[in-house]
Amino acid sequence: MQWILKVLGGKPRLQDWENRPASLKVEQGPRPKDNRDCFEREVAKEALGVPEQGGPHQRVAKSIMAYEIFPPEVVSPILHRSPIQVGDTVGILFHFLPGVDLFCGAIVLECFDEARDEIWRTGFKYRTLSGHPELGEETFSVEKNMNTGTVIVALRSWSRAGTWLTWLAWPYTRYSQIRANKSALAYLAKLAVQKGSLSK
Repeated sequence: MQWILKVLGGKPRLQDWENRPASLKVEQGPRPKDNRDCFEREVAKEALGVPEQGGPHQRVAKSIMAYEIFPPEVVSPILHRSPIQVGDTVGILFHFLPGVDLFCGAIVLECFDEARDEIWRTGFKYRTLSGHPELGEETFSVEKNMNTGTVIVALRSWSRAGTWLTWLAWPYTRYSQIRANKSALAYLAKLAVQKGSLSK
């Protein structure tokens, strides 16, 4: 990860992360003691069937595919393009303290926008890059049950400490991780009911 001191004119550089390898041994998948998280929240009800044009599912999907998942005061996305695509590097700018940010990156492994078993899922999965404070993979999605009309947002992941600093500060790191995910659910839930947000 990189410390960004805005008071000194520091700015995140996505290109510094684009050629980095994945976090060490992340390809081997989760270990027995790794964190396995599933944060979900119902955010809306639509008519039965496919996602409504301009409806909650599509509003949240657009935000997810732009990596606008967390409240802006928590995380800012640094991207080369939006919507993101497989192979893209996602820059993650954590607003740590006033004037001090933490910057790290992940690579997009999969994007999806499809119906499977009566659930329409839209979102993506990414894997952390070397130097990210966490080591693991996370999937961000909005999912509509076409039989009931229920729309949920979901953040599902496995992770462990990715750097020695993260390991030393693990209780605080874990607390921050959980808090960020919960804030994402609240942010996306609010977005789901904001009509007209697709016109941005």
